[in-house]
Amino acid sequence: MKRTLKHILACCLLCCNIVAAFTSCDNIDEADRLQYVKPEVSGRCILVEDYTGQNCVNCPTATDIIEEMQAAYSADTIIAVAIHSGDLGVMPSDKHPDGLATELGNRYYKYWQIEYQPMGVIDRSDGALDKDLWTAKVAWDMQQKQASMVNISVETAFDAATRTLDIDVDVVGAAGDTEGKLQLWLTEDHVVAFQEMPKEKGGGTKADYVHNHVLRDAVNGDWGEDVRVSEGSVKHFSHTYRVNSAWKAEDLAVVAFVYNSEGVVQARRATIEL
Repeated sequence: MKRTLKHILACCLLCCNIVAAFTSCDNIDEADRLQYVKPEVSGRCILVEDYTGQNCVNCPTATDIIEEMQAAYSADTIIAVAIHSGDLGVMPSDKHPDGLATELGNRYYKYWQIEYQPMGVIDRSDGALDKDLWTAKVAWDMQQKQASMVNISVETAFDAATRTLDIDVDVVGAAGDTEGKLQLWLTEDHVVAFQEMPKEKGGGTKADYVHNHVLRDAVNGDWGEDVRVSEGSVKHFSHTYRVNSAWKAEDLAVVAFVYNSEGVVQARRATIEL
């Protein structure tokens, strides 16, 4: 009997608390109630796919153009990827162990119908462009696309013992609905390998040329994986990648970008956390 009474009193107390809670809500001023907060829109980044080759004498000049744009906007805003490929690219071989071309790069080269080198695909809109048009194209895109439809965050963790790289990516809807592909690339800086040089840079073969943002591989397939986010929603992606023993982990970076039929929506570059 006492236990039953105790239960009744507890239920009564609970009901009173619930009523009080609802009553107190009614007394909250309209301006102080919960309101929808629009996600912060991050600044726009531009992806520059530089189709280059070690036997391309004019390609170092294109590299200079990229460095000038990065000096103006920053290397994390103008995200360059050097895609060694095509007839002037050099595949690794016994004769050229320092060749930097890849079958992946050659597939992209054919897809974009690169006619000569250097050419670049900027933000995956307007097709492949001559290097002399890159600066104007980047300036136009920066002016027209000051904000992005999505935000991208990238976190990495590298295990030196197993040479495994864990990559975690969040794609956050910042405005409206976005549907496309998330692409993850692995690039390497400070790669010392030969390069044919233009006359104005001394000509001939430079054996110790320093190549930067060299495309090494695609982490999640040649064309990435499906992604769809609405404003305020988050899509999480996790990948584990075994890093080639010839690549220096401290010089690696993950380039993550979302693209669709209209071009690149947003891009991010993250160095490897050792």
